Amino acid sequence: MSAAGEQRLAWHRHPWLRHLRLSFNALLSPIYLWGAWSAPALEEPWRLVLGWFALHVFLYGGTTALNTSIDRDEGPIGGMRHPEPVDGGLLRWSIAVQVAGLPLAWVVGPAFLVTYVVLGLLAAAYSLPATRWKSSTAGSLAVVALGQGGVGSLAGWWAAVGPQAAPGAVLASPGLWWAALAAGLLVVGQYVVSQAYQVDEDERRGDRTLPVVLGPQRALRLALVPAALGALMLVGTVALTSGVWWALPGALLGAMLAVGQWRWSARVGEDLDADYAAAMRLVRLGGLGLGAYLLALLVAA
Repeated sequence: MSAAGEQRLAWHRHPWLRHLRLSFNALLSPIYLWGAWSAPALEEPWRLVLGWFALHVFLYGGTTALNTSIDRDEGPIGGMRHPEPVDGGLLRWSIAVQVAGLPLAWVVGPAFLVTYVVLGLLAAAYSLPATRWKSSTAGSLAVVALGQGGVGSLAGWWAAVGPQAAPGAVLASPGLWWAALAAGLLVVGQYVVSQAYQVDEDERRGDRTLPVVLGPQRALRLALVPAALGALMLVGTVALTSGVWWALPGALLGAMLAVGQWRWSARVGEDLDADYAAAMRLVRLGGLGLGAYLLALLVAA
């Protein structure tokens, strides 16, 4: 291959691009889609698509790179078994990527832009040494549940209803807060799954995650409680609004995830590669399965 051809292939292998971990962040789509499906109407589908792109590529990609630039992980992280080395430019790159998504968020709508900025600020407070909410067991769970779960679902809701919706009326909707609570509970369960193989590195950094405090086995089993509550809220809402037959696939998926997590908890900590593989199987099944399920609900609505 010519030198020019090698250069054309090399750009997508750049460590800064890999640290965005876009394929992993796309597995967060169910939270966004759940918020969109919970909204009273999908006014302009293109806004939903553009909002997904702004959130999962620019915001989540940038905040993921931000966290990596500070943690400098050497062991496996979500979507990357062997993390690329971190250089001094990664922090600036992570901020630039988040800023680049702001115009897209504005096009989706002013309210969506607010959720974009709030999520970015929460992610910064989670990672940066000055605040480092990640180091606190309660703080890390709260920012993930309220931010990535609650605000993430709110972003999907705003993208669905569009900028013409009155903010006061939207925020007064009980359905919005029900969806946000369910999303927060589900995200907490997934969050612990993604931490269960990182105990050694988190301990070295002084981050008191739930698996560090309780041990990965007990943490994985305890995390089934909020995950089950969130799943029941989601499936119950689908049953009431779309019918029992639509709810059954969601219930089956939830049961499969719960069984897989319980079985993994019995052997977690024995082998790092096996733990990472088990966690990624659960995250992919949940992300792809629930994402496809909610997308089908949106199309059928």
